[in-house]
Amino acid sequence: MKRLAVAFLVAFGAHAQPMSNGDLPPAETFGIKAVTRPSQDAVMGFSFPTSVMERMVLDGEAVIMGQPLVRADDREARAAVVLQTIRAESTLDVEAERKALELAELELEATKQATEGGGGSQFELQRSHLAADTAKLRLDASQQRLQEQQVQLEQLQARLDKHTVSAPFDGIVESVLVAVGDSVRESDPVVRVVSVDPLWIDVATPTEATMGLEDGDPAWCLVRIGDDVRLLDATIVGISPVADSVTGARRVRVEASNPRGLPAGLTAFVRFGEPDGAWAELAADASGDETSAGG
Repeated sequence: MKRLAVAFLVAFGAHAQPMSNGDLPPAETFGIKAVTRPSQDAVMGFSFPTSVMERMVLDGEAVIMGQPLVRADDREARAAVVLQTIRAESTLDVEAERKALELAELELEATKQATEGGGGSQFELQRSHLAADTAKLRLDASQQRLQEQQVQLEQLQARLDKHTVSAPFDGIVESVLVAVGDSVRESDPVVRVVSVDPLWIDVATPTEATMGLEDGDPAWCLVRIGDDVRLLDATIVGISPVADSVTGARRVRVEASNPRGLPAGLTAFVRFGEPDGAWAELAADASGDETSAGG
């Protein structure tokens, strides 16, 4: 818990400011050099050739999962859904067949009574039975057709939904690659959405140094922004089961919290042991600032 509080203060606390390289040892002494990247990154487009009808977001805009981003020309698909909705919601055929069944059953009952009273023949009775059975089958068939219409509506609605590219997760629009009126092909990228909180860092770590590491272990991440550095709280979220025979390293994936939205693509230095030397002194100074503020 102390390490978490220190890391938070160094990175984001009220007394913590971005620190210049002149105040610290070279960043290379902190840990292994790597690069931050988005924890989620999606480049999306349409699954069919179309034209862009509406651009709903701007570059750099924060979005939530499911939010519409870009809409294609969906007029034909929308009209098909409207027409199919009418068909799927109409029960006229079912009601007509239900009335026909009621009539057939009445005629059957009348024929039974007439036959029992000697006023009808067995042929007429059998014919009424068959008419009632046929009416029942027609009612069942009409109900099945109604279900098929409803399924077809779902298919057309899904096809209509494909005309809108939506955010697959909470994140930030990195870029919208089209303008209204543009024609796009099936393979053309349309919009890119990324999530930079948390950040991911794939660290090429000497294999011997990874043998004692496990998922969930803490890590320390120093991010360099020009002449400034910031310390981020991090956790190991994956260790490759394969070592590189050439470099003698394994990939260790680290997840770093990034509530202030630092951009991905920054140089970072990662270590898996608590900071020492001047780095430890800096963390202790930040901890002292927290105590003073609390008093």
